[in-house]
Amino acid sequence: MMATARDAAVAALVALPHMTPARLHRILDAWPDPTDAVAALTRGGADTILRVEIRLDALRRSEIGSAWRAVDPVRAARVLERHGTRVVTRLDPDWPIDDAAPDLPAALLIEGDRSDALERPRVAIVGTRAATPAGLTDAHDLAHALTAAGISVVSGLAIGIDGAAHAGALEAGGPTVGVVATGLDVIYPRRHATLTARVRRHGIVVTEHPHGTGPRPERFPVRNRIIAALADVVVVVEAASRGGALSTAAAALRLGRPVFAQPGSRRNPVAAGTNALIADGAHPLLDPADVVLAVGMTGGARRGALRPPTRAHRDAEPLGSEARRVLRALGGEPATADELAARTGLDPVAVARAVRELVGAGRVARHRGLLWPA
Repeated sequence: MMATARDAAVAALVALPHMTPARLHRILDAWPDPTDAVAALTRGGADTILRVEIRLDALRRSEIGSAWRAVDPVRAARVLERHGTRVVTRLDPDWPIDDAAPDLPAALLIEGDRSDALERPRVAIVGTRAATPAGLTDAHDLAHALTAAGISVVSGLAIGIDGAAHAGALEAGGPTVGVVATGLDVIYPRRHATLTARVRRHGIVVTEHPHGTGPRPERFPVRNRIIAALADVVVVVEAASRGGALSTAAAALRLGRPVFAQPGSRRNPVAAGTNALIADGAHPLLDPADVVLAVGMTGGARRGALRPPTRAHRDAEPLGSEARRVLRALGGEPATADELAARTGLDPVAVARAVRELVGAGRVARHRGLLWPA
């Protein structure tokens, strides 16, 4: 794919050292044609952009201006062509973010085979990396149902809830949108190399960073604001009292996006964040249809026709009487085998037998020494 002069210019601007979203916004305000911006910076035009930053002294402005004189659209074009990268800016008619806050990106780099991923209504599904088996199943099934309803699922390609959401969307036929905090040629986490490749084939991967940018802890909370901005609705499935999922929810609320949170047991540490969100006014997630309805009430519904959501059902194998007693005793919360024996009155051998049956039927999962309803 041949890179246009305009795309090469944007990519070259994004790759400049000390570039920030606010600075790129000002550059495009001053020179709406990125090729003009490149020409201006090579002539020393950086001072036009930097002089409004009163905390920058003259020496620092001069250092940044000198670095910006070396802006290299030829090299940027080669990188775009090698990776098949598309570029979109806030000045383009297909810009996927409705908001113009200065901390939001002014340009995005996109790779993947499903360019229609951003043409549909979009729902972000986010949550903790330390997800429970029940949370992973819920994220997977929710993403599957929303995708079947004609919605693009957006998430961060992280371990845990994010990965389960992408997998559910892919199993439903996609597309899905992965937003990363690195360059598009850097796979992080490495264990998601296969998942990332699947997202590229059946969706798109998006970033604001130039190729070659590695993972740094401070980039992930910044990435989360893009997830929120791309979404019409944000759903938090599991979250501890602190973490990236809550920063995504906070960004969504600042942008006026509806936020749903899945309620959980007070005994579940990764339900503390979602329960707090609900206490603060987030919508409790009770059914995928609630999310579809919320999307239908946003501007995102205009991008594509929504279909009724489908539920992901497991094959309902008949359970034995002991297995049914153990499943009832779980009550939707994790428990140890000893706790289940005490609740059911069954001896340990009978509990173990029932648990094996439930695990084999996909109704219970073992995780961290506990048994979880799946």
